[in-house]
Amino acid sequence: MNIVKIILSTFVILSCSEKQVWQEVESGKTIKVFSKGFQVNNTNYIYKWSKPIGPKNSKSDYKIEHDKLLFTPFTTGEYYIVLEIENMMKTQVYEETFYFNVIKNSSKISNLSKNEDKKDKVINENSNKINKSDQSNQKIKYDTKNRYTIQVASWTSLEKAKNDMNELIKLGFDTYIEEYFDKNNNIMRWRVRIGSFENKSLALEVKKRLSKFRGEDPWITFIK
Repeated sequence: MNIVKIILSTFVILSCSEKQVWQEVESGKTIKVFSKGFQVNNTNYIYKWSKPIGPKNSKSDYKIEHDKLLFTPFTTGEYYIVLEIENMMKTQVYEETFYFNVIKNSSKISNLSKNEDKKDKVINENSNKINKSDQSNQKIKYDTKNRYTIQVASWTSLEKAKNDMNELIKLGFDTYIEEYFDKNNNIMRWRVRIGSFENKSLALEVKKRLSKFRGEDPWITFIK
């Protein structure tokens, strides 16, 4: 018993004496966080993870999987995560802090930007057509008729939204991502949506076909 106590105490002392090692991470990417100092092939330990702590008003996503944590930061800056490990007697045997310097992801070309460029192009083309047809009246009339789209999912992770979008594109669906800020929960979300339909009947046909692949019932909403 004394030997066990000495070993456990050593874990704590080692964790407290570790130097701060900062890992550089690109925003929007998911990394796996796990302890390299406490590697015991035994499930009789309790891993207590803190949520990622970053700059003021920073946004990030995380998922705990027992002895590891999946961390996805969306805002640049410095973050840290604390891990405390307890034995079955709820005695702390190890503690470790992970430090991250999140930098802007410049390697990715956002699909959101591509979609916005496409929308702008369509708007400009439609405006040009309207201008030509109404030159005699010197008036521009804009089509404000509502259109329909199918919302498949809403993700707090841009990477997950992109994966979802790419899977649907492979199945032949005209899929895109829409970014919006969820004021109720104070977080950024990314909607995965399909198509722009001029009437609800067309949207319902695609929705039925989509349900066969997804095994779930997405909903139809208005867009302008």
